[in-house]
Amino acid sequence: MASAMRGALGSALRRANASQRRLYSTTGINSPPRKVAVLGAAGGIGQPLALLMKLNPLVSDLALYDIAGTPGVAADVGHVNTRAQVAGYMGDDQLGKALEGSDVVIIPAGVPRKPGMTRDDLFNINAGIVKSLCIAIAKYCPE
Repeated sequence: MASAMRGALGSALRRANASQRRLYSTTGINSPPRKVAVLGAAGGIGQPLALLMKLNPLVSDLALYDIAGTPGVAADVGHVNTRAQVAGYMGDDQLGKALEGSDVVIIPAGVPRKPGMTRDDLFNINAGIVKSLCIAIAKYCPE
C-alpha cells in the first residue's frame, strides 16, 4: 500500500513539474530593453491593451498616456509582477515625456460613436485625435 501511494505521489509531482515548466519562459530575460507607449490607455480598449503589454516579456518599459484617468490605470497595471516598469502620463503637457525613447507606439485613443453621430463625424473627430498624436510621435520619438 505504501509503495502504491509513493508511486501515485511521484506521478502527481512529475505532472506538476511538467505543467510548471510550460508556464516558465525565458523569452524576455536576455532581450534588449524596449519601451512601449500606449496612447489612450484609460479607455475601454486601452486598459486591457495596457495589461497585455505589461504581460509581454519583451516589454521593459510601459508608458501609459491619456487625457485623464491614467494614474489609476498605471497603478493597477503596475501591480502585476513582470519586468516591465509602468509609468502613467496625463494631459497634453506630459505627452512628450510618455513618448520619449519609445520603440513602439500603440494608439487605441479615440471617442466612441454617440447617438445621432454619423460615421463621417466619428471619423473626422478621431482623425483629428490621431493626427495630433502622430505629430507628437514624429517630434518625440522619430525613430
